Amino acid sequence: MNVTLNRLDPNVPDPVESRRRAAGRLVRIAYAAIVFGVLGFFVVYFGAPFVYLNGPGTVSSPRHVVSLPYTVQVSRMNLVPGATVKAGEEIGEVLSPEQDSIVATYMRALADISGRTAELRIRARAARDSLEAARSYKRVAEEAAEHVATMSAATVTFRMEVLRERAAASKAVVSQEAEVAESAIQLASLDEFIQQLRGRLDEAESHFGRGRIFAPVAGIISTGLAHVGQSLVAGTPIAEILDPTNIFVDWYIPNVRLIDPIIGQEVLVLFGNRRIPGKVAEILPVSGVYGGRQQLLTRDRPATQIARIRLDPDASPPPLNSTVDIRMHYTELSARIADALVRLLRLS
Repeated sequence: MNVTLNRLDPNVPDPVESRRRAAGRLVRIAYAAIVFGVLGFFVVYFGAPFVYLNGPGTVSSPRHVVSLPYTVQVSRMNLVPGATVKAGEEIGEVLSPEQDSIVATYMRALADISGRTAELRIRARAARDSLEAARSYKRVAEEAAEHVATMSAATVTFRMEVLRERAAASKAVVSQEAEVAESAIQLASLDEFIQQLRGRLDEAESHFGRGRIFAPVAGIISTGLAHVGQSLVAGTPIAEILDPTNIFVDWYIPNVRLIDPIIGQEVLVLFGNRRIPGKVAEILPVSGVYGGRQQLLTRDRPATQIARIRLDPDASPPPLNSTVDIRMHYTELSARIADALVRLLRLS
C-alpha cells in the first residue's frame, strides 16, 4: 500500500525543525542559568556585607596553665590531649637540673654557715672558759701595781713592767668579754639565717615535689601538652586545662561594619552545617589578632575588637579551640528570610 506524504502539510511536524527548536531552547536555558548565576553571585557577594556582619571566632573557655619556674625535661606524661582530668590528679613527671642546682646552692650555703657557726662556738667557749683566769690575772696585776706604787725604792723600769702587765691583763679581759658577747650575737643571727635557708630549701623541694606535676583544677587537657623528652624553659606551659562547664566564643569583629554589635545582640554561630544561636554577652575593651587564617608575610594582620558570645543553654557547643564563623544580621527581617531559606533548602 502506497502512502503519499505531504511535507508542506502544517499538521505534520518537521523533524529537523523540531530538533533545532529543542536544542535552541536548551541553549537559551543554559545561557540564562549562567547569566543569572553570575548576577546572583555578584549580588550575594557585594550585597551580603549590607545585610549581615560576618567574622571569624574561636570556641574557648577559661584556661589554667600548668608550668614551673625551672628549666625542666619531661620524663613521663600520664594524659593525652582531650582527656578529662580531676583536681589533684597526676599529669606527669619532669626532671630539672636547674632545681638540683638550686638545692645544691642552698646545701652549700648551709654547710658554709654551719662551719662558721662551729668556729664561733669554739671561740666563744674558749673565751668564756678562759675569762675567769684572765680576770684573776688582772686582779693580781692590779694588786701588784698598787703595791709597787707604795714602794719608794722601786725603779722606773720595774714600775713600767708592772703597769704594762696590768694593762695587758685588762686588755685581755675586755677582749675576751667582747668576744663572748659578740659571738653570742653572731650565733643568734646565724641560727636565724640557718632557719631561713632551711625554710627556703624546704619550700623549693615542696614546690618541685620531686618532679611530679598535679592538676590544680578539674577540666579537659588542651592540645598544647608537652611531650616526653621535651625540654622546657622556665614558665613554658607543660599543660593547659580547659573548663568544659564555661564555654564561650571569642568573636573577632571585623573593623568594616555598618552597625556596631551591642550586648544582648542575637547572633548565629556557624560550625559546618550547624547554625547555633547565641548572644553577645560582653564586648572586651581590648583588640586581638585572629590567627586562624593564613595571610601573606608581607601584609600585617589588623587587630580587631573582640566580643564574647554565650551560646544558648540548650545548644550543643562545638569542640573547644575550633574555628567558627559568627553572623549578625542588621535587621530582623533579613534574619527571618535567611532562616526560612535555610529551612526550605534543608541546609542545617
